[in-house]
Amino acid sequence: MKDKRRIIMAVVGLAFCFVVLVTLNMKGKKAEADLLTQRNDTRTAISGLLPVLDQAVLAAVKDSTPEECVVLEPAAFRELSTNVRTLMGSWFSLLGEPAFDFQNGAAQSAQRRGDLFRMRGELLDARLITRGDEEEPEYWCHIRSDQGFDFFFVSMMMPTELFGNDNFVLADGYFFKYYRQKMDADWITAPLFVGRQLAPSWKRLEPALTPDMELMAAVKDLPLGTDNRVENINTLPAMWHLANVARSVSATPETLATAIAEPLVMNYDMLKMLSENPEIYRGRMFELGGMIRGTPTTVRVGENPLRERNISSAWTRNDFNGDVLMHLKAPGVFPFDAESGPVVFHGYFLMLWAYIDTKGIPRRTPVFVVVDSFVEEPYTPPFAGQMVMMFLGVAMSIGLLLFWLVRRDRRTSQRAMQKMLNRRENRAGS
Repeated sequence: MKDKRRIIMAVVGLAFCFVVLVTLNMKGKKAEADLLTQRNDTRTAISGLLPVLDQAVLAAVKDSTPEECVVLEPAAFRELSTNVRTLMGSWFSLLGEPAFDFQNGAAQSAQRRGDLFRMRGELLDARLITRGDEEEPEYWCHIRSDQGFDFFFVSMMMPTELFGNDNFVLADGYFFKYYRQKMDADWITAPLFVGRQLAPSWKRLEPALTPDMELMAAVKDLPLGTDNRVENINTLPAMWHLANVARSVSATPETLATAIAEPLVMNYDMLKMLSENPEIYRGRMFELGGMIRGTPTTVRVGENPLRERNISSAWTRNDFNGDVLMHLKAPGVFPFDAESGPVVFHGYFLMLWAYIDTKGIPRRTPVFVVVDSFVEEPYTPPFAGQMVMMFLGVAMSIGLLLFWLVRRDRRTSQRAMQKMLNRRENRAGS
């Protein structure tokens, strides 16, 4: 009966585990389906908020011949330029940042007229054009995209920010038509977009496996005693450069293994040298361990050269290095809070960031852009193996001794029982 109960309990346990696995799998698939539905619902909801364009007016636009491309249909242009003023930049992100197909754009021109697109590129030329005394000026721009395609963009509002960053801009707007106009001495035919306003952007960074030491040399550490918002790190070109390197080297196990092969180990002595001479360690790979302090954050970021939507941040501290906090950054969504215990990180040193802590003490913290993390293995002394073998030997000896004692006690009990039975038989026979 006991064996039967054990078998039944084992079968019930296996069935329970199977049910749990199936349930978790079903919940995972449901979560993925819900996320996809949520994204589709979001896009549908945003699409429902977009202005309703007069398709009949847009259908009258022609751009199939060079003669048609030089004509700017006033009714259709007015339709787009009026409605584009109500658009918000965040809508383009929620719509998935639709990109224009420059390769097949001419063939699809009629079908894509009035569609929304997000473009980025280098501003090559810009001029103000006023059509009439009562009309507001239009900001006509000639832009070259990341991929080297030219396009025209009409901004209905004057830019309010300096472009900088190699004059790189973000251009959100409606596709109008393929337009032909003379730029300097040459005629150029390119897609024309109508947007609300140009915004500053960044040129896309090409993947890099090593830090640019010339760029790192230009980084300035903040002086002790100043108080600075740590969120401002997200605006530093050097941080985005190291984030690009971190994302590139972590793309494959081979490049990651090469990058972290010989890191500088962060301990108290290294921390002291880093604080005294941060310049010589800029862009170097470090290995640092500690506990995550506080709650890691992942925030949305604006325009950046990696086209990332998020940046992750965390604070870590190792008690062996005193009370110094270290700030960690990572591109995208990084699982800083995946483990609750000590974690080891590999990351590139960026700079020393100065701030005033909650007790009013001026501090400087090292900032690292991390590439990976793993759970720190507990320290094992060199004689741990001998200790384990000794413990097992003692346990086995005690077990054998107990077994021998039980057997001896059992034999003694059997002999005593047999003697008692013999005495009973003798008394009965007599």
